[in-house]
Amino acid sequence: MTLETSVGNTQSFGLSSKYVEKWEKRSSIRTRPEKKIDFELDGFFFPEDKQPVLLDGRLKDISIENKSELLIRSLFKYLNDIVTLEIKLINSACNKIIYNDLPVAYPEQIKMNAYTVIIDEYYHVYVARDLINQLKARYPYLTEDALPDSDSFCAVNEIMKRLDAEHHDLFEIIAVCIFETTLVKELVEFFKSESVHPSIKNYVNDHMNDESRHYIYFLELLQYTWDRLPDKARRDIGSNIADFVKMYLNIESEKEFNLNYLDSIIADHEENKQTVNAIYKGFEVTPDVPIVKNVISALKRTGLLDDENVKSGFTNIGWII
Repeated sequence: MTLETSVGNTQSFGLSSKYVEKWEKRSSIRTRPEKKIDFELDGFFFPEDKQPVLLDGRLKDISIENKSELLIRSLFKYLNDIVTLEIKLINSACNKIIYNDLPVAYPEQIKMNAYTVIIDEYYHVYVARDLINQLKARYPYLTEDALPDSDSFCAVNEIMKRLDAEHHDLFEIIAVCIFETTLVKELVEFFKSESVHPSIKNYVNDHMNDESRHYIYFLELLQYTWDRLPDKARRDIGSNIADFVKMYLNIESEKEFNLNYLDSIIADHEENKQTVNAIYKGFEVTPDVPIVKNVISALKRTGLLDDENVKSGFTNIGWII
């Protein structure tokens, strides 16, 4: 099968053998040392300006120790979300590309590139689990039992319920393509705060070393897959893309996490709930949000927004694209 794909007028890289060549030279698993947290160094484990619950007036005099605990818990959730996203969704989608008998035929080179993504993502999970274990050993109060599922994971499951079962695998691949073309730059910027612990900055930078390469692969894979979808699948999946984008970029998981935290230190659930709602009041996933702009840009570049089913979906949620 001849592989002919590009995004816009750009010659294919992400789906070609050049991708593997770059992976051999640049992947973190081949080039980066083991990640250990140096607990003797100063710094918060999560950017304090990215933790909205600190806006709660009742926490204005919070001690450094309690603030550190909150930010440790925030990193703990972040790492657990990575494990869930990369194992249950990203690697799952790549395995479907490689092994499943799908209506879209993927040539050998795309499958080979998918293998490299699986290796990268399992390495990311390994590093994340190692950091989780280091944190749990240092801070025994940390537990994974009460962590809410990420909005990304919930969004995929919700859309699956709406789709014909025969389209689940293809939707999962498309959903992962959208995930992987959204957050690379933002995540790097997210942890750039001067107050963030050096070990965490190092971890995030190494992670993004791979994700910037994955971006190219999944952007081209999105166009390749969409261009070859059967009409029925295109209608079924396309009509749900807008709802999926709005759901997966939501903040319900973050709100639940912060409410649980407040409940653990302040014994007034109703007031805590009102506080969380007030902190996030006015936030809405709209086309003006920078991360949403990234998604819309990817959908435009790959041709999804040229499809009437996709466009009508955005019209139905009130977005003018």
